Amino acid sequence: MGRRKIEMEKVQDMNTRQVTFSKRRTGLFKKASELATLCNAEVGIVVFSPGGKPFSYGKPSVEAVTERFINDFEETGSGCNDETRVRKRDKQDEIIENLDRLTKQLKAEKKRGEMLQENLESAGYERFLKPVEELSLDELKEYKSVLQAMHDEIKGRATQMKASSTLMLLSADNGSCNAANDDDDYDDDDN
Repeated sequence: MGRRKIEMEKVQDMNTRQVTFSKRRTGLFKKASELATLCNAEVGIVVFSPGGKPFSYGKPSVEAVTERFINDFEETGSGCNDETRVRKRDKQDEIIENLDRLTKQLKAEKKRGEMLQENLESAGYERFLKPVEELSLDELKEYKSVLQAMHDEIKGRATQMKASSTLMLLSADNGSCNAANDDDDYDDDDN
């Protein structure tokens, strides 16, 4: 029967979209690997799933390719004028400051979490260590609220960590100036 042509449009069903993403991501990474092997090229790819989970492939590694890209971009200026470079540098400095601030907040929150854990343990946390069947209804409700508070705190920290990693990825992006130059090069190759 052979393969049938799939029309290029957004997949509406979430489950089908996730399966399609997984299969196409695997194919994309395989093609990148082939390109790196056949042409001795350094390749780096980062994709985010429909659920927001990042996936990356790099040869020799994503970090090495990103570092080389940033260094080459800064050395050549990639055709950008001084004003654009200054704006990018200012933006990078701002991102670094935000990252430092978030790192300090994370350390403070870890310390606060340790203190809360100690307080929780000293406040009778051990009463929740007995089997659930032996807890009264009031104890179960209190236990549920404690677990919900922990869940919310963990979820908040995960969101902060995700935002921090996104900021780091954005700082490695180097803006649209280089992307515009790459698009021009790509268009020239097509003609």
